[in-house]
Amino acid sequence: MSANLRFSLALAALVGTILLFGLRILPRENMQILASVPVRRRSDGRWLGVNLTWYGVMQMTAVVVATALAVVLAVSAGVAGRTIGLALALVLAVGLPAARLLARIVEGKRDTFTVGGAVCAVTLLLPWAAWAVDGRHGGHVLAIMTAVAVAYPVGEGIGRLACVSFGCCYGRRVDQSAPWLRRLFAGRAAVVVGPTRKAAYAGNCAGVPLLPVPALSACVLSAGGALAVPFFLAGHIRTAGLLVVAIVFPWRVVSEFLRADYRGAQRSRLSAYQWMALLSLAYALPVLAVLPAELAVPDVGRGLSAMGSPLAWLALAGLGTVVFAYLGVSKKTTAIIDLGVKED
Repeated sequence: MSANLRFSLALAALVGTILLFGLRILPRENMQILASVPVRRRSDGRWLGVNLTWYGVMQMTAVVVATALAVVLAVSAGVAGRTIGLALALVLAVGLPAARLLARIVEGKRDTFTVGGAVCAVTLLLPWAAWAVDGRHGGHVLAIMTAVAVAYPVGEGIGRLACVSFGCCYGRRVDQSAPWLRRLFAGRAAVVVGPTRKAAYAGNCAGVPLLPVPALSACVLSAGGALAVPFFLAGHIRTAGLLVVAIVFPWRVVSEFLRADYRGAQRSRLSAYQWMALLSLAYALPVLAVLPAELAVPDVGRGLSAMGSPLAWLALAGLGTVVFAYLGVSKKTTAIIDLGVKED
């Protein structure tokens, strides 16, 4: 068994394990809040607290895994570690703020995020970022763009587990869905438990069987990314990119029809995020088709060696910390903490 195939299978096993944990454990009522930190003492002696969430943990895991995978794939294809690192820094510098800014523009809400909007912004930027960091050398723009594109659905698949924990991006009620959907998801529906989950306080859907849209997205996107990895490592880099684009953006359009959460005022049958997905699809397909292909077959051993330095691990740790601080400190829930001494 080749090293490239072993890596592909190990990645699939890792992502599958994370999904199994998330889909089985995170729906539990006690798996929304990871910890509550007291920050201000009240007049009654109790403390107001800030909640740290499993949403942040899963988003942090998603970004770190996707970033590491993009680096491994790009370096395996001959891209310098510094080059892909700079490209990813540009992408993240746009993607993280865009996740909040576009959600505020579309939905008119402050404390919310949109992966769909962020992905659209990154998709439009990515070819230019890849050219900017590698333009003097040429030949690696397709590898950079595809490495990021393949890593993205793996990351978003894991990130959708954050929605399972928070109860956001929730699906339509099963009893109000089409007959074929009621039959398909009979006994397989998602049920949100707990008043602080979004489906409960925003959708009045606590305890109601819902179409399991976050779980479906987690599986479809993760499988799409994992399926593209062996194509990339076999040297079929363009095919890997086209495969991912053909899965990710059509699924975004389809899955939005199954959702019940608010996604901005719709002036047509399609939401703003569905239009963004169609724009991204129409933009990415021709770009991937015309970029010149690399001739060398990727070597995953070379890619893994790039993750062996302490600097790489420190960078991932720093990135994870920033993502958790940005997305893991709850702005929609609060805590009242009663501290005391345990009696013997």
